Amino acid sequence: MRGIAAKQQAAERSNCYSNPGLRDHRPVVLWSQQDVCRWLKKHCPHNYLTYVEAFSHHAITGRALLRLNGEKLERMGLVQETLRQELLQQVLQLQVQEEGRNLQLLSRGLSGNPS
Repeated sequence: MRGIAAKQQAAERSNCYSNPGLRDHRPVVLWSQQDVCRWLKKHCPHNYLTYVEAFSHHAITGRALLRLNGEKLERMGLVQETLRQELLQQVLQLQVQEEGRNLQLLSRGLSGNPS
């Protein structure tokens, strides 16, 4: 029980519970540590405290989030394979969403500029 309380305190110190509205319109590469914590809480609620402790300790921003892989997560202290896989699956979905968003922006830009 003491470990859970310590993780909650670490999350509170990192301001992961403040400003609940994630600004989805901003590119992930511009996300702050707080934005990443809010994303974690929404997409990985079951293991949120475990993830947020590691992410806060390593100051993971949106740019770093998109570059994570299994090896990096293991070095960050996420030694359980199932935890890494759960998180990597969510990160992959986020990467796909970002690519789609970037393609939409690119196509809008191209359609507005006659060649």
